[in-house]
Amino acid sequence: MKNCTFGLLGELSIDDGSVVLKAGKLRALLAALLLRAGRPVSQTDLVDQVWDEPPSRAGSTLQVYVVRLRHALGGVGSSISRSSTGYRIDVNPDQVDLHRFRASVARRDPDARTELGDLREALSLWRGPALADVTTEALRFEADRLDEERVAAVERRIELEIALGAHRELVPELRSLTRRHPLRERFAEFLMLALHRGGRSADALEIYRVVHRMFADELGVRPGRRLAELNAQILRGREISGKALFGPA
Repeated sequence: MKNCTFGLLGELSIDDGSVVLKAGKLRALLAALLLRAGRPVSQTDLVDQVWDEPPSRAGSTLQVYVVRLRHALGGVGSSISRSSTGYRIDVNPDQVDLHRFRASVARRDPDARTELGDLREALSLWRGPALADVTTEALRFEADRLDEERVAAVERRIELEIALGAHRELVPELRSLTRRHPLRERFAEFLMLALHRGGRSADALEIYRVVHRMFADELGVRPGRRLAELNAQILRGREISGKALFGPA
């Protein structure tokens, strides 16, 4: 199975196209196993992830699905083993796009350009929303968590790009991100800084006013300290280095 790779960052995929899992339960079972590639997953966890409402004999039914999945994956050399702690799909984490993504994101190189390259490579693995064709409630929860990891990686990528001198070219992307994630202050912060450094301080201050109104109207709170301090520095006409963005939000 060394030459076969699996995809969770989009629709569930098996790279060589020789295996098509039409049954939703089989896709859910494979996804649940691949999320913890190389590690056992308990029968209880698998039942919860394969069914929203488990059948009366869920354990026995799960065994049937495992047999069917073993047979379906036999052509790519897959092996699903069972032990006292649960079921395990015997793949190397490097064969699953999710685990390659996490490994790349976790590499924090002291050289910003090297780390930026790692992040771009990691983000290129995404083909759409995680587990796009897997619909059980438990796996949709997992998918939401994975999509959050993607957004966090995008935040870090933009942080590095601005620190390395990019700003004007990022404005369209940042406007789109602030519309899609209006409550993520980090994107508003990046947009304000990019506009300010591009000579558009008035537009940057308008972003703060929009965020301030939205937070007050929808949440009854003010924007966080970092955003407020950035607004104050722009009001004072200060030049703000991209390096000021580094560190925890």
